[in-house]
Amino acid sequence: MESKKRIALITTWFPPHNSVATNRMLSFVEFLSPYFEIDVYALNSNEEKISWNKNVTVYYSKSNQLIEFFKNNPKDSRNKHKVKTGINIILRKFIKNPLNSWKKSITQKLEFNHTVSAYDLIISSFSPQEAHLVAIDFCKKFHEVPWIADMRDEMSKNPNFSLQQRKFLSEIEYEINKFASCITTVSEPILEDFKLLCPNVLYFEEIRNGFNHDLKNLNKINEDTGTFKIGYFGTFYGDIKPHFFFEALSELLLNKELVNFEINLFGVYNNFTIPQNIIKFVNIKDKLPYTSAIEKMGEMNLNLLINPKTSRKGVFTGKLFDYISVQKPILALVDKVDVAAKLILEFECGYVAEYNNVEEIKSCISKAIDDWKLGTIKKATDEQKDSLHRKFQVEKMKLLIDKLTARK
Repeated sequence: MESKKRIALITTWFPPHNSVATNRMLSFVEFLSPYFEIDVYALNSNEEKISWNKNVTVYYSKSNQLIEFFKNNPKDSRNKHKVKTGINIILRKFIKNPLNSWKKSITQKLEFNHTVSAYDLIISSFSPQEAHLVAIDFCKKFHEVPWIADMRDEMSKNPNFSLQQRKFLSEIEYEINKFASCITTVSEPILEDFKLLCPNVLYFEEIRNGFNHDLKNLNKINEDTGTFKIGYFGTFYGDIKPHFFFEALSELLLNKELVNFEINLFGVYNNFTIPQNIIKFVNIKDKLPYTSAIEKMGEMNLNLLINPKTSRKGVFTGKLFDYISVQKPILALVDKVDVAAKLILEFECGYVAEYNNVEEIKSCISKAIDDWKLGTIKKATDEQKDSLHRKFQVEKMKLLIDKLTARK
């Protein structure tokens, strides 16, 4: 029997970390491991090697303990969250590569393992940039090994970064253009930017995020409740805050335009203010493991998506696909001409308003409640939903790997 080709996946986002980025990496491992032997190089609080399954081995390395100490935690108080956020901003400003110790350790392990049993291809995933820096160092020594640079976000084109950060990331893009065989990313607009930034790269592919579960009948859960339940799953950070959503709810309540309702916020940081007249309707809950979060999404009558309009285009946000997968309506406070709004309108699975337009938000909430009273559920069809499963996206990654390694 022909031996499986060997792949190295370099990422800081892998269990025990729990995030949308982790889910993307897990989908790569889950749906590629039947065809390839995969070594994952990841971040943890200790140094260890574990067997994930018969085709997957995970090599963990530690980061700087100071960086770990100042990570935000949903259980932090508001003041503690503000202090940590401020320190992280300062650290990012003055420390170019805060995970440099992790990068050095992972580079050593990767190169040693390659000399013992050669890799046929490597994949690294941004952000953070250190994952790509490991790949660049590796490719400088082993330039015959194809490299897929996976981009979950923009690099130098990200308007949320400072000019100094963007300049630094531009320098990394220059190296990616020299050494990467392929760039993958989560949406077509971001991919088009990378085509301009890295014209020497041979292949480009949109590998969207998606949902990664096979739970059934989630849309039938809790249909007959007398309470209109709104759910939000994930963190609030930067401009992604519920201020305008709360303002709209508060005004609807003052005008006595609301039915009995509750708002359930799962895994949020304590960095926002709730209007006094709706505070008793808001439940702040701990972050849930992925499957449990999916089940809770299925119990909601409306799931909230917040992504303010900026100059950025191509931002789906990972939770959108999970929301669609449970076939419950979505309230999307997003850029009305970007990809997330277009997908929701195409699938007719929710209500779209500009993030900061209180009147539009009020109108969408009222329409959602009216539809709920009538038993009308805006949701994707089964066929539309199934098309967003991660296994179909990772199949494109498999075809890329086959193409890039066929010449070897």
